[in-house]
Amino acid sequence: MHAPITVVIPNYNGAHLLKKNIPSVLNAMVHYPGESFLIVVDDGSSDHSIDVLKDEFPQAKLVLHTQNKGFAEAIHSGVNAANTELLFLLNSDVEVSLNIFAALTPYFEDTNTFSVNPLIYDERKQVKRHSWNLRQFKFGTLKLVNWTLEKALQLRSEGKRLPCAYAHGGSFMVRKSMFLALGGFHPIYKPFYSEDYDLGLRAWSRGWESYFEPGVHIVHQSVGSIRSNVKMNYIKAIRRRNRYILEWMHLTRCQLIFCAIPASLIQLLGELLLLDHVNLRGFYLACLKLPEVLRARAELRKTQVMALDDLLAMMRRFCQ
Repeated sequence: MHAPITVVIPNYNGAHLLKKNIPSVLNAMVHYPGESFLIVVDDGSSDHSIDVLKDEFPQAKLVLHTQNKGFAEAIHSGVNAANTELLFLLNSDVEVSLNIFAALTPYFEDTNTFSVNPLIYDERKQVKRHSWNLRQFKFGTLKLVNWTLEKALQLRSEGKRLPCAYAHGGSFMVRKSMFLALGGFHPIYKPFYSEDYDLGLRAWSRGWESYFEPGVHIVHQSVGSIRSNVKMNYIKAIRRRNRYILEWMHLTRCQLIFCAIPASLIQLLGELLLLDHVNLRGFYLACLKLPEVLRARAELRKTQVMALDDLLAMMRRFCQ
Protein backbone atom coordinates (compact mmCIF):
# COMPACT_ATOMS: atom_id res chain seq x y z
CA MET A 1 0.00 0.00 0.00
CA HIS A 2 1.49 3.33 -1.06
CA ALA A 3 0.48 6.35 1.00
CA PRO A 4 -0.95 9.35 -0.84
CA ILE A 5 1.43 12.30 -1.20
CA THR A 6 1.24 15.98 -2.06
CA VAL A 7 4.08 17.83 -3.80
CA VAL A 8 4.29 21.47 -2.64
CA ILE A 9 6.29 23.92 -4.77
CA PRO A 10 6.81 27.56 -3.73
CA ASN A 11 7.36 29.96 -6.63
CA TYR A 12 8.48 33.55 -6.94
CA ASN A 13 9.12 34.96 -10.41
CA GLY A 14 10.18 31.51 -11.58
CA ALA A 15 8.07 31.03 -14.71
CA HIS A 16 11.07 29.67 -16.63
CA LEU A 17 11.88 27.25 -13.79
CA LEU A 18 8.31 25.97 -13.62
CA LYS A 19 8.30 25.27 -17.36
CA LYS A 20 11.63 23.49 -17.07
CA ASN A 21 11.04 21.37 -13.97
CA ILE A 22 7.35 20.66 -13.39
CA PRO A 23 7.25 18.08 -16.23
CA SER A 24 9.69 15.89 -14.27
CA VAL A 25 7.46 16.19 -11.20
CA LEU A 26 4.35 15.19 -13.17
CA ASN A 27 6.18 12.22 -14.69
CA ALA A 28 7.26 11.07 -11.22
CA MET A 29 3.70 11.45 -9.95
CA VAL A 30 2.38 9.29 -12.80
CA HIS A 31 5.06 6.71 -12.03
CA TYR A 32 4.16 6.61 -8.32
CA PRO A 33 1.77 3.72 -7.52
CA GLY A 34 -0.18 5.70 -4.91
CA GLU A 35 -2.30 8.83 -5.16
CA SER A 36 -0.41 12.06 -5.73
CA PHE A 37 -1.32 15.73 -5.86
CA LEU A 38 0.50 18.92 -6.82
CA ILE A 39 0.21 22.33 -5.16
CA VAL A 40 2.11 25.40 -6.40
CA VAL A 41 2.17 28.46 -4.17
CA ASP A 42 2.82 31.65 -6.11
CA ASP A 43 4.41 34.10 -3.71
CA GLY A 44 3.42 37.38 -5.32
CA SER A 45 5.19 36.90 -8.64
CA SER A 46 5.36 39.82 -11.09
CA ASP A 47 6.36 37.67 -14.08
CA HIS A 48 4.03 35.36 -16.06
CA SER A 49 4.22 32.45 -13.58
CA ILE A 50 0.47 32.32 -13.03
CA ASP A 51 -0.24 32.21 -16.77
CA VAL A 52 2.28 29.39 -17.18
CA LEU A 53 0.63 27.40 -14.40
CA LYS A 54 -2.91 27.93 -15.66
CA ASP A 55 -2.12 27.32 -19.34
CA GLU A 56 0.50 24.55 -19.17
CA PHE A 57 -0.08 22.81 -15.82
CA PRO A 58 -3.81 22.97 -15.05
CA GLN A 59 -3.53 19.81 -12.89
CA ALA A 60 -1.66 21.83 -10.27
CA LYS A 61 -3.69 23.38 -7.48
CA LEU A 62 -2.70 27.04 -7.36
CA VAL A 63 -2.44 28.94 -4.09
CA LEU A 64 -1.89 32.68 -4.50
CA HIS A 65 -0.17 35.28 -2.34
CA THR A 66 -1.07 38.79 -3.44
CA GLN A 67 2.33 40.00 -2.17
CA ASN A 68 5.68 38.35 -1.61
CA LYS A 69 5.88 36.81 1.88
CA GLY A 70 9.03 34.70 1.57
CA PHE A 71 9.95 31.04 1.31
CA ALA A 72 8.67 29.89 4.70
CA GLU A 73 5.25 31.46 4.34
CA ALA A 74 4.86 30.07 0.84
CA ILE A 75 5.63 26.59 2.18
CA HIS A 76 3.22 27.05 5.08
CA SER A 77 0.40 28.04 2.71
CA GLY A 78 1.06 24.93 0.62
CA VAL A 79 1.19 22.67 3.66
CA ASN A 80 -2.10 24.06 4.97
CA ALA A 81 -3.74 23.53 1.56
CA ALA A 82 -2.63 19.87 1.35
CA ASN A 83 -4.95 17.04 2.36
CA THR A 84 -2.37 14.26 2.71
CA GLU A 85 -0.16 13.34 5.65
CA LEU A 86 2.95 12.93 3.50
CA LEU A 87 4.26 16.02 1.73
CA PHE A 88 7.16 16.48 -0.64
CA LEU A 89 8.44 20.05 -0.37
CA LEU A 90 10.27 21.02 -3.53
CA ASN A 91 11.94 24.18 -4.83
CA SER A 92 11.04 25.32 -8.33
CA ASP A 93 14.69 24.99 -9.43
CA VAL A 94 14.74 21.22 -8.95
CA GLU A 95 14.28 18.33 -11.38
CA VAL A 96 13.27 15.01 -9.79
CA SER A 97 14.01 11.42 -10.77
CA LEU A 98 11.21 9.13 -11.96
CA ASN A 99 11.06 6.74 -8.99
CA ILE A 100 11.73 9.22 -6.21
CA PHE A 101 8.44 9.03 -4.31
CA ALA A 102 8.22 5.24 -4.01
CA ALA A 103 11.75 5.19 -2.56
CA LEU A 104 10.99 7.75 0.18
CA THR A 105 7.51 6.82 1.42
CA PRO A 106 8.54 3.50 3.09
CA TYR A 107 10.52 5.46 5.69
CA PHE A 108 7.24 6.73 7.09
CA GLU A 109 6.04 3.25 8.02
CA ASP A 110 8.10 4.01 11.13
CA THR A 111 5.90 6.40 13.12
CA ASN A 112 8.96 8.21 14.46
CA THR A 113 10.15 9.36 11.02
CA PHE A 114 9.88 13.09 10.53
CA SER A 115 11.56 13.60 7.15
CA VAL A 116 13.76 12.08 4.46
CA ASN A 117 15.61 13.58 1.52
CA PRO A 118 17.18 12.13 -1.65
CA LEU A 119 20.66 12.47 -3.09
CA ILE A 120 21.24 15.93 -4.56
CA TYR A 121 23.22 16.52 -7.73
CA ASP A 122 24.12 19.83 -9.29
CA GLU A 123 23.77 20.44 -13.01
CA ARG A 124 27.21 18.95 -13.67
CA LYS A 125 26.15 15.70 -11.97
CA GLN A 126 28.38 16.43 -8.99
CA VAL A 127 27.13 15.22 -5.60
CA LYS A 128 26.19 18.13 -3.33
CA ARG A 129 27.66 17.60 0.14
CA HIS A 130 24.58 18.70 2.04
CA SER A 131 22.57 15.78 0.60
CA TRP A 132 23.65 13.90 3.74
CA ASN A 133 23.84 16.36 6.59
CA LEU A 134 26.26 14.64 8.91
CA ARG A 135 27.38 17.27 11.40
CA GLN A 136 30.04 17.56 14.06
CA PHE A 137 30.89 20.28 16.57
CA LYS A 138 34.40 21.40 15.69
CA PHE A 139 36.36 24.65 16.03
CA GLY A 140 33.40 26.29 17.73
CA THR A 141 30.80 25.60 15.07
CA LEU A 142 28.62 22.84 13.59
CA LYS A 143 30.55 21.63 10.57
CA LEU A 144 29.44 19.39 7.72
CA VAL A 145 31.30 16.07 7.73
CA ASN A 146 32.79 14.79 4.49
CA TRP A 147 31.29 11.58 3.14
CA THR A 148 31.32 9.59 -0.07
CA LEU A 149 28.41 8.36 -2.13
CA GLU A 150 30.06 4.94 -2.32
CA LYS A 151 30.01 4.60 1.46
CA ALA A 152 26.43 5.83 1.71
CA LEU A 153 25.25 3.32 -0.89
CA GLN A 154 27.19 0.54 0.82
CA LEU A 155 25.55 1.29 4.18
CA ARG A 156 22.11 1.31 2.57
CA SER A 157 22.84 -2.01 0.83
CA GLU A 158 23.55 -3.41 4.30
CA GLY A 159 20.07 -2.34 5.38
CA LYS A 160 21.20 0.62 7.49
CA ARG A 161 19.29 3.87 7.58
CA LEU A 162 21.37 7.02 7.31
CA PRO A 163 20.37 9.65 9.89
CA CYS A 164 21.01 13.28 9.10
CA ALA A 165 20.80 16.48 11.13
CA TYR A 166 18.15 17.82 8.77
CA ALA A 167 16.59 17.22 5.38
CA HIS A 168 17.44 19.82 2.74
CA GLY A 169 14.54 22.28 2.49
CA GLY A 170 14.50 22.32 -1.30
CA SER A 171 13.65 18.63 -1.74
CA PHE A 172 12.37 16.59 1.18
CA MET A 173 9.46 14.44 2.21
CA VAL A 174 7.94 15.25 5.59
CA ARG A 175 5.07 14.20 7.83
CA LYS A 176 2.51 17.01 7.85
CA SER A 177 1.27 16.47 11.41
CA MET A 178 4.81 16.70 12.82
CA PHE A 179 5.64 19.72 10.65
CA LEU A 180 2.58 21.51 12.04
CA ALA A 181 3.31 20.39 15.60
CA LEU A 182 6.70 22.12 15.32
CA GLY A 183 5.02 25.24 13.97
CA GLY A 184 6.69 24.77 10.61
CA PHE A 185 9.70 26.89 9.73
CA HIS A 186 10.63 29.26 12.54
CA PRO A 187 9.92 32.91 11.61
CA ILE A 188 13.19 34.09 13.18
CA TYR A 189 15.03 32.95 10.02
CA LYS A 190 13.00 35.01 7.57
CA PRO A 191 13.36 35.71 4.71
CA PHE A 192 15.50 32.62 3.88
CA TYR A 193 18.29 30.18 4.81
CA SER A 194 18.81 27.86 7.82
CA GLU A 195 15.09 27.35 8.47
CA ASP A 196 15.34 23.75 7.26
CA TYR A 197 18.43 23.10 9.44
CA ASP A 198 16.64 24.47 12.49
CA LEU A 199 13.49 22.48 11.69
CA GLY A 200 15.44 19.22 11.59
CA LEU A 201 17.21 19.94 14.88
CA ARG A 202 13.92 20.82 16.56
CA ALA A 203 12.43 17.56 15.29
CA TRP A 204 15.36 15.51 16.64
CA SER A 205 14.99 17.36 19.93
CA ARG A 206 11.53 15.79 20.19
CA GLY A 207 12.87 12.39 19.18
CA TRP A 208 11.63 12.62 15.58
CA GLU A 209 14.07 11.30 13.00
CA SER A 210 15.38 12.56 9.64
CA TYR A 211 17.14 10.39 7.06
CA PHE A 212 19.08 10.51 3.80
CA GLU A 213 18.18 8.13 0.94
CA PRO A 214 21.05 7.94 -1.60
CA GLY A 215 19.25 5.51 -3.92
CA VAL A 216 17.21 8.23 -5.67
CA HIS A 217 18.17 11.74 -6.65
CA ILE A 218 17.15 15.23 -7.67
CA VAL A 219 19.08 17.78 -9.72
CA HIS A 220 19.32 21.19 -8.04
CA GLN A 221 20.03 23.93 -10.54
CA SER A 222 22.60 26.61 -9.80
CA VAL A 223 20.45 29.72 -9.90
CA GLY A 224 17.07 29.65 -8.19
CA SER A 225 14.55 32.39 -7.47
CA ILE A 226 16.41 33.82 -4.44
CA ARG A 227 19.64 34.51 -6.32
CA SER A 228 17.71 35.75 -9.32
CA ASN A 229 15.75 38.33 -7.33
CA VAL A 230 17.93 39.34 -4.35
CA LYS A 231 21.30 41.10 -4.17
CA MET A 232 24.20 38.81 -3.27
CA ASN A 233 25.57 40.94 -0.41
CA TYR A 234 22.18 40.81 1.31
CA ILE A 235 22.02 37.03 0.81
CA LYS A 236 25.48 36.63 2.37
CA ALA A 237 24.61 38.81 5.36
CA ILE A 238 21.39 36.92 6.04
CA ARG A 239 23.15 33.57 5.67
CA ARG A 240 25.75 34.63 8.25
CA ARG A 241 23.08 36.09 10.56
CA ASN A 242 21.09 32.88 10.49
CA ARG A 243 24.16 30.74 11.18
CA TYR A 244 24.67 32.66 14.42
CA ILE A 245 20.99 32.43 15.31
CA LEU A 246 20.90 28.68 14.77
CA GLU A 247 24.00 28.01 16.87
CA TRP A 248 22.88 30.33 19.66
CA MET A 249 19.54 28.54 19.75
CA HIS A 250 20.75 24.93 19.66
CA LEU A 251 24.27 24.64 21.10
CA THR A 252 24.65 23.79 24.76
CA ARG A 253 25.66 26.50 27.22
CA CYS A 254 29.14 25.04 27.57
CA GLN A 255 29.59 24.80 23.79
CA LEU A 256 28.60 28.45 23.44
CA ILE A 257 30.66 29.87 26.30
CA PHE A 258 33.86 27.92 25.85
CA CYS A 259 33.95 27.31 22.09
CA ALA A 260 31.41 29.01 19.82
CA ILE A 261 31.51 32.56 21.19
CA PRO A 262 35.35 32.76 21.47
CA ALA A 263 35.68 31.35 17.93
CA SER A 264 33.16 33.88 16.62
CA LEU A 265 34.97 36.80 18.28
CA ILE A 266 38.28 35.74 16.73
CA GLN A 267 36.63 35.45 13.32
CA LEU A 268 34.94 38.82 13.72
CA LEU A 269 38.22 40.47 14.67
CA GLY A 270 39.78 39.19 11.44
CA GLU A 271 36.79 40.41 9.42
CA LEU A 272 37.01 43.81 11.12
CA LEU A 273 40.66 44.13 10.13
CA LEU A 274 39.74 43.14 6.56
CA LEU A 275 36.79 45.56 6.56
CA ASP A 276 34.47 42.67 5.67
CA HIS A 277 31.27 44.69 6.04
CA VAL A 278 28.96 41.94 4.78
CA ASN A 279 29.83 39.39 7.47
CA LEU A 280 30.07 42.04 10.20
CA ARG A 281 26.58 43.11 9.25
CA GLY A 282 25.44 39.50 9.62
CA PHE A 283 26.69 39.44 13.23
CA TYR A 284 25.05 42.79 13.96
CA LEU A 285 21.73 41.58 12.55
CA ALA A 286 21.96 38.42 14.67
CA CYS A 287 22.55 40.48 17.82
CA LEU A 288 19.34 42.41 17.10
CA LYS A 289 17.51 39.07 17.21
CA LEU A 290 19.04 37.98 20.53
CA PRO A 291 15.88 38.44 22.67
CA GLU A 292 13.92 36.28 20.20
CA VAL A 293 16.72 33.70 20.19
CA LEU A 294 16.64 33.42 23.98
CA ARG A 295 12.85 32.95 23.97
CA ALA A 296 13.08 30.30 21.25
CA ARG A 297 15.89 28.55 23.12
CA ALA A 298 13.76 28.38 26.27
CA GLU A 299 10.76 27.03 24.33
CA LEU A 300 12.92 24.35 22.75
CA ARG A 301 14.02 23.03 26.12
CA LYS A 302 10.40 22.50 27.24
CA THR A 303 9.83 19.62 24.78
CA GLN A 304 13.38 18.29 24.47
CA VAL A 305 13.81 14.52 24.80
CA MET A 306 17.06 14.23 22.82
CA ALA A 307 20.10 16.42 23.43
CA LEU A 308 22.17 17.81 20.57
CA ASP A 309 25.23 15.99 21.93
CA ASP A 310 23.38 12.67 21.64
CA LEU A 311 22.44 13.41 18.03
CA LEU A 312 26.03 14.34 17.16
CA ALA A 313 27.29 11.16 18.86
CA MET A 314 24.87 9.04 16.83
CA MET A 315 25.96 10.65 13.56
CA ARG A 316 29.62 10.32 14.54
CA ARG A 317 29.32 6.55 14.16
CA PHE A 318 28.72 7.05 10.42
CA CYS A 319 31.83 9.22 10.07
CA GLN A 320 34.28 6.44 10.96
